[in-house]
Amino acid sequence: MIELYQLHWSHYVEKVRWALDFKGLPWKAIDIVAYKKEEMRHFACAQTVPLIHDTRTGVAISDSSPIIRYLDEMYPERPLLPADSQEYDKVWQGMLQLDSTLGLYARRVGYTQLIMECPQVLSRLFMPQACRGLFTRKGWRMLAAPILGMMLTKRFRFDRNREDRIYEKLESLLLPLAERLTRHAFVVGEAFTAMDLTLASLLRPLRLVPHFSHHPRLKALFAWQVRLFREHGRDPELLYETLVNEQRQRRGSMRGQVGWMAAHTETTVEETPPSLAMALNDIHPVDGMRLFGALPGYLKLRWFSGIHTTSYVPAPYLAGSAS
Repeated sequence: MIELYQLHWSHYVEKVRWALDFKGLPWKAIDIVAYKKEEMRHFACAQTVPLIHDTRTGVAISDSSPIIRYLDEMYPERPLLPADSQEYDKVWQGMLQLDSTLGLYARRVGYTQLIMECPQVLSRLFMPQACRGLFTRKGWRMLAAPILGMMLTKRFRFDRNREDRIYEKLESLLLPLAERLTRHAFVVGEAFTAMDLTLASLLRPLRLVPHFSHHPRLKALFAWQVRLFREHGRDPELLYETLVNEQRQRRGSMRGQVGWMAAHTETTVEETPPSLAMALNDIHPVDGMRLFGALPGYLKLRWFSGIHTTSYVPAPYLAGSAS
């Protein structure tokens, strides 16, 4: 039995759930309290999510890509990493690169979208069990939203998305992948690998972000993702996707126009990816004093982000998932 310590909505956790299901391994989920992580403290490895504990071998390991490599080495049936050494290196480095770029950038713009449009969802993600679910109730959700929003803004620097050119970097990363996937079924080689699983999982937060989910040159990418989700029995929507889409339908609007970027024009951000031994992260410490200093950044994100309201139009992937 594999124990998976998880935050259910995490796109990095989805990678590991998918790998476990693909390999047919028995596993059980252990939901943790996001701001405490007490459930994992007795393990000697890094206290990051996802983390697995293999009860058969006693091994505990965290970080999604090393977990997948461990599962492939320990349980080689239905491999996710290629046998060919060159393709293996390509997939392994590709996974680490996506973890360090797409995964981090998608988290930043996905949470930014939640804070701009539907911040009350945050307590349902981060505090579902706190005070017996008190902060998931309607009025209390509204009270918790600014505190959680400030904490996340400070922790991941959402208020610096424009300065850090996160939207531009994502476009430069995704457009070549979309182009490849119009001609090929898989990212590397001619078979499903951990690279496909990684890309499809880490794209999930971008389904909230109209600049990407509605981008005409990225339709092939999201259609490919929907196809993989269907073929592999993945959840078509997570809770936060459902809640945001329902609110957009009620209001008839969404925050979709990135004011500093010309609509759907290619923006090149030249980056030479280094060879990585492990995935990078972008978490910054937050304490009580720093938290209150995050209020201006949070308010800027909510009301003055430069991302403007447009009429609600369902994303093309929604039509594809219904077919």
